[in-house]
Amino acid sequence: MIEICKSEVHLWFASYGDFDHAKLEETSLRWLTKNELIRLNRYYNERRRSQYLLGRLLTRNVLSQYSSIEPWDWRFDKNKFDKPILDPSHEQDFSFNLSHSGNRLVVAVSKSNELGVDIERSDKVRRVAKIAGRYFANSEVAELFDLPDSEQLSRFYDLWTLKEAYLKALGSGLAFPSRQFSFAFSGAQLNISFAKDIDDEPVKWQIWQVGCSPPYKIALALTGDTEITRIVSRRFLTMSSHEIETTAIIRST
Repeated sequence: MIEICKSEVHLWFASYGDFDHAKLEETSLRWLTKNELIRLNRYYNERRRSQYLLGRLLTRNVLSQYSSIEPWDWRFDKNKFDKPILDPSHEQDFSFNLSHSGNRLVVAVSKSNELGVDIERSDKVRRVAKIAGRYFANSEVAELFDLPDSEQLSRFYDLWTLKEAYLKALGSGLAFPSRQFSFAFSGAQLNISFAKDIDDEPVKWQIWQVGCSPPYKIALALTGDTEITRIVSRRFLTMSSHEIETTAIIRST
């Protein structure tokens, strides 16, 4: 069993291509609940089906690394904004958050209940101006379009992952006004600020951009009473084996 301290966050990575999907389908019959299997079978798109399947199985596998509960015995609930959380009956003192994009997946685990992680494939061309104008703060939009054209897509995904990680940690998703908080960059330093009518403070938050193999970007956010001094990364090799990887911090608050 793996121990996790209050001053740590653990990140678990996986790539879809590393797994035998026929075996994953077989495992799903033993590990997933009836409702999860019903949802799985609604996916006719192979990529979406694989994302859902591997996400569910690896989340269960990860959680069992920290507990004597078997992967198939985990039960999940949702908060009022549909953020997945552990069923209170488990009485566990850790929390998790899952994100996937392209062929990559990451599960974050910590002792904080307010934890969010977001991974995005950052080479997909997006309607940057339209999306930024709708979801980014004015300061973020201005700084984004002050950059050379060749750097704008990368900065767009920097901001998108950071905002998503914060919103996921907050547990409110897009119900929270995303233009009412903003990120600024200064070398390896990240700064978050809030509009004056938002009841939040930068000092409450610890936020990181974590290194990941291109073309992916990852952001991690949490709030709590304990300073995080260590982020541990592991990569699944198979469903039953994993290895520790070096964690590279690009920027942090």
